[in-house]
Amino acid sequence: MKKILLMITFLAGTAVFARAQTQKVAKSPEQKANHRTEALTKKLALSADQSKKVDAIFAKSAASMDSLKAAKGTDRKANYESRKAIMVKTDASLKTVLTADQQTKYAVLKASFKGEMHGKRGGHKNVAPEQKAQRMSKILQQKLTLSQDQYTKVNTILLKRATQMDSLKVNGSTTGRKLNHESRKVILMQTDGELKAVFTADQLKKYTEFKTQLKENMKNRRGAKTPTAG
Repeated sequence: MKKILLMITFLAGTAVFARAQTQKVAKSPEQKANHRTEALTKKLALSADQSKKVDAIFAKSAASMDSLKAAKGTDRKANYESRKAIMVKTDASLKTVLTADQQTKYAVLKASFKGEMHGKRGGHKNVAPEQKAQRMSKILQQKLTLSQDQYTKVNTILLKRATQMDSLKVNGSTTGRKLNHESRKVILMQTDGELKAVFTADQLKKYTEFKTQLKENMKNRRGAKTPTAG
């Protein structure tokens, strides 16, 4: 009888332990902050002093987010606005710590993250401007052998273009087809002008050839959704 009781106790303890192992443990604001700080320290090459300040900013942000989550009401719009306000305040605090170059890289990282999140939520039908820009930037980086600085500038330019194109698409039904077409041409011309200021002469030649090839592919594959370079 004792052996049976010991066996039951052992099995019960094993089951509890297994549940404890699989159960997701909520991270504290400090842990969340440390995780984000480590990532930024690596990607932005932060100094020890910068890392310390960034960690404090992220800890405050995480605590505010946790507090908001705990007091979450039924008004989704109000909750969204509160979250947005926290993120805006966090970004403003980070700007006082990061250098100009680090701020640019941070903006690219944020855009990349938003694009990935948007892609996961909306699938392939609704691709975020950030994701479109990043995808094309990587293609151009490979084909034109862009430097990291060039890649950052190109991504910013293409993000601007993708955002404008999406806005134009949303308002397309009210502006008229002809006006919509003209607006697209203006955006593409402006994008090309900005890209030319970033590329070398050799890269510009390859970029022009790449554009020509893309246009030919689009004509041959009517209706196919091929990313355009401008």
